[in-house]
Amino acid sequence: MEMQTENKNIVIEIQSLSYDYRNAEGEPIARGVRNVTLNIAKGEFCVLLGHNGSGKSTLAKLLNGFLLPDEGSVKVNGIDTTDEKRIYDIRSKIGMVFQNPDNQMVASIIEDDLAFGPENLGVPREEIETRITWALETVNMSEHRHRSPNKLSGGQKQRIAIASVLSMLPEVLVLDESTAMLDPKGRAEVMETALRLNKEKGMTVILITHYMDEAIKADKVIVLNEGEVVLTGSPSEVFSQKEIIKKASLELPVATSISLSLREMGYNVDFSLTDKQLAESICKLK
Repeated sequence: MEMQTENKNIVIEIQSLSYDYRNAEGEPIARGVRNVTLNIAKGEFCVLLGHNGSGKSTLAKLLNGFLLPDEGSVKVNGIDTTDEKRIYDIRSKIGMVFQNPDNQMVASIIEDDLAFGPENLGVPREEIETRITWALETVNMSEHRHRSPNKLSGGQKQRIAIASVLSMLPEVLVLDESTAMLDPKGRAEVMETALRLNKEKGMTVILITHYMDEAIKADKVIVLNEGEVVLTGSPSEVFSQKEIIKKASLELPVATSISLSLREMGYNVDFSLTDKQLAESICKLK
């Protein structure tokens, strides 16, 4: 069960949200999300989990008005995404980083890429320089400021994509499968950046992923299946629901799966999310 959050701390409020993809005649052809209700608090690190086609990316695009609800509502700091006069305010508050960083690069030099967003927001040049410096320092990429993004690794490119979003000073960072195309080192780099932004800067982070080792680091995990939210809670609360996770076509974290199997066999081991927790629990067995 999701803990209730005081309204003043809610940055995203979703009520009875539904969206279907439609053809040119306006007829529904594919479900996006169905009857979703949830809150995301300021400073939370949330993970959206679900198999391909479960509605994760659709929900992300509904958060900042890329898509508009068929039913229900999405509010960002109290602003409804259907309010055309405030869509600029909403999109300036929610920054999105997508799966392929190359699709987000607009310039041949990294600092020019970071300047693009603030320039379009009308930010003064002196302030843009300050933001570029801060954003690159935040993702540990300052030394690459004058380089071409084409010479970077996948993980480095994704960190630059994050920096480009940070230069617009969003309140919420949405990472839509941003680690999916990366090798383990690149994935670790992006996760470390996201966690640091959340823990040290207090930024609200919404991570869409199918990697369980990333999900266990969240404050809140939201599981979608066929467009509906089927589980919401802490990693421990969510991953203790083995049958629901299986029905959603997902796998448990490896350590969790082993610990639950051992318990079913009669061994008195603790419920574990990580390899370290599992090893420590096994070592305590007599």
